[in-house]
Amino acid sequence: MEIAPIPTDAYKLGFIGAGKMAESIARGVVLSGVLPPSRIRTAAHSNQLRANAFESFGVQVFPRNEDVVEDSDVIIFSVKPQVVKDAVLQLKPLLSKKKLLVSVAAGVKLKDLQTRT
Repeated sequence: MEIAPIPTDAYKLGFIGAGKMAESIARGVVLSGVLPPSRIRTAAHSNQLRANAFESFGVQVFPRNEDVVEDSDVIIFSVKPQVVKDAVLQLKPLLSKKKLLVSVAAGVKLKDLQTRT
């Protein structure tokens, strides 16, 4: 398997899931100076409170998860465990070897993610 390097000076970080865990990670990344908020994105769908939480510190909120994946180099799956399977299956056509996937979904084994992608 060929792995493509991710340019550290310009990569974009995307979150699938806009819950409190994703917000905490994104906020920490911004406050620590790792990335500016302009290089972080998520999708909050119909939950305006979650969208507001991310927008309050400058993160771009897209209408769909597909938009987040297409516009990100590193994608963090931060969804409830029961949603992981559907999320991965939905986004699988957009995932490539050029994207780094990270999961913080509780109780989801790496092996399970690998068989779905």
